[in-house]
Amino acid sequence: MAAAIVLSWVLARPSEPEIDQLVRVLALTPTSSLADVGAGSGEISIAIARHVPEGIVYSTEIDPRLLNKIRANARRAAARNIIPVRGKEHDTELPSDCCDAIFLRDVYHHLTDPLAMDRSLYLAMRPGGRLAIIDFEPIPGSSPPPGVPANRGGHGVPERVVSRELRRAGFEFVEIIDWPIIRATKHYCMLLRKPLPTKAPNATPVTDFHRAQKNNSSVAPPD
Repeated sequence: MAAAIVLSWVLARPSEPEIDQLVRVLALTPTSSLADVGAGSGEISIAIARHVPEGIVYSTEIDPRLLNKIRANARRAAARNIIPVRGKEHDTELPSDCCDAIFLRDVYHHLTDPLAMDRSLYLAMRPGGRLAIIDFEPIPGSSPPPGVPANRGGHGVPERVVSRELRRAGFEFVEIIDWPIIRATKHYCMLLRKPLPTKAPNATPVTDFHRAQKNNSSVAPPD
């Protein structure tokens, strides 16, 4: 979640087409509650907050200096529906079942404990909620960020690794989308979903036969 250390040649400011695409992909409505995990200085949080005027945007960071920037930028933009959250490397620190949607932009490849973070994302998501991981394949010849798992293969993270880790946490894979970030490094958006609860099998109806069994009476079983 350490967006503060993303290299300048990788991280780019969001464009209007990217924000519009994110709103569509996450199926946001004016009342949606969502989280921007690893929000940096909060630029995307603020842009998204305009699309959910009756909802909430949790804007999370692990660096207190960036959290101060988020607060200042949100005040400047009069974005009153932004809630800054100080996260941890292994935990979003989001409330349980608080989000209809969550996104991580150029963040997942920096996670040093992705399995713990994935569990935290799952707990914060409401059933049916959407998760968008916006990232890029490892750059050939590059070194991975410090402390990340060895299976990244460089600076970036393979789609197959992201899918495997998040499905292990309980998410369902939905689709891969090319992402409209204008720069040299091509990005993907992996969309996943928290499953809806499985309906319990219908209970056996209480009939005269069952009542009779309980009372040791003699009644023919139903056809």
